[in-house]
Amino acid sequence: MVAPVQKDSLTEYQIALATYLRISSPVAGMFTGTEIKPNPNARSIRVPDIRVDDYIVDADISRIGEGHYAGSEFTSEWKNGVPPIEWRTYSMSRHRSFGFTVFDEQLRYSPIKNIVQEYTGRKMQTTVLRDHDKYCLLAALSGHMTGKLVPRTAADGTAGPINADVHLISNTGNAGDYKWIAEPGEDYDNQIQPSFATIKGMYLDDANPLKTLDALTLLFSDNWFDSNFGNNERFLLITSALELVFINALIDKGAGTESAFKLLKDGDISGANAAGYLGTLKGSWKLVKIHPEFLPKLYTDANLVVDPLANKSTAARTLRQVVALAAYKNAIQTYEHFSERREQDGGVRFKGKEYVQDFSYDAWAIDQLSEGIVPLFLPNTTTNLKVVDDSFNSVAAKVAAARAQKSVAPSTYPISGAETLKSRPGWFHPPYNATAAANIQTGAGINESTGDVAHTNLKA
Repeated sequence: MVAPVQKDSLTEYQIALATYLRISSPVAGMFTGTEIKPNPNARSIRVPDIRVDDYIVDADISRIGEGHYAGSEFTSEWKNGVPPIEWRTYSMSRHRSFGFTVFDEQLRYSPIKNIVQEYTGRKMQTTVLRDHDKYCLLAALSGHMTGKLVPRTAADGTAGPINADVHLISNTGNAGDYKWIAEPGEDYDNQIQPSFATIKGMYLDDANPLKTLDALTLLFSDNWFDSNFGNNERFLLITSALELVFINALIDKGAGTESAFKLLKDGDISGANAAGYLGTLKGSWKLVKIHPEFLPKLYTDANLVVDPLANKSTAARTLRQVVALAAYKNAIQTYEHFSERREQDGGVRFKGKEYVQDFSYDAWAIDQLSEGIVPLFLPNTTTNLKVVDDSFNSVAAKVAAARAQKSVAPSTYPISGAETLKSRPGWFHPPYNATAAANIQTGAGINESTGDVAHTNLKA
């Protein structure tokens, strides 16, 4: 069962984006929890911060200095009769946006005629999906019930982030890069402190990986709520490497049998975000595929109980890579909301349009069903499971290499760091009247961006 898309208040465009996310993301359509009733209109709130003036000493309180709000020519302190109001907007969920520019020349000469839709689809595939799946899994496996996730910065000192530029890039999925703070209430000055359900993990069995399924089946069957759910509500979110381990284990178990030979002959892993090749394994565990990049890293204690408030300086806590997830579908609830795409003509700056897409999403663990959320970790020593560890290390190296470079080479992994190189000609980058990379060619006496109607920079 896939959680339905609420269509009553959505436009066809918003429904299209929500449908795209459910097609491309295993997380968006997998979880069916419905305990929380999020209001899309209340997930972002706007509250006034009113500046309070100091003691008025001027005889004439209407006197205005050069800064308009200054009390006199001798001080910059505010002493006007009407207090300025600064409106601040707070997001209760994960709140992101992306933008792009389309020039008339692209629409005219590009072989892709629906280039605006293509840009939106590509951004959904890279920007939205990468942040959405990482955040939702990190939040849900942390036991998130209330609170807002924000990046750590250098100001946190010894509890600073593991990735220094985490505040500038898409979600890393690493608990060491983020912290939970109070989320703003839907009424002014009514903040909600973070709260979490208890999440306890389990080690994969390296000697016999199939025994992990037995342990999970008994664990879920022993939960008091298990009798209320059918076995079809269970799933196992795994990587292609772990599916390969299961296939090899099944072949070894059935050595000399026709079924084992068929697995050896036809066994395949797709690597796609879809049901695994094996389908269902013992215990009615439905295998669902996910890429290793999207599974989070969590801090746990020695008993594999997740500590969502720990950081790299917290004693007796270990940062562990989640390699699989066993869960009930309705033990986790997700939420997504896409606003209408906004656009603005370039006007006198350039011939074209600028587009921006705003979206927000969140994920919650259902407290009374949190025992049905079991992240799986690798043991300290691996033999049969080494291929899983190697897969995660390989992907981590690709991500690090792509994050470190400013261009699209030599690493071709589809992710970028906090900074990227400017393209040439520089009129593709704001501000459109002055940019360092505006010239078409350097070192050849050509210092003017000529040959395009979009931009001419005589200052370059």
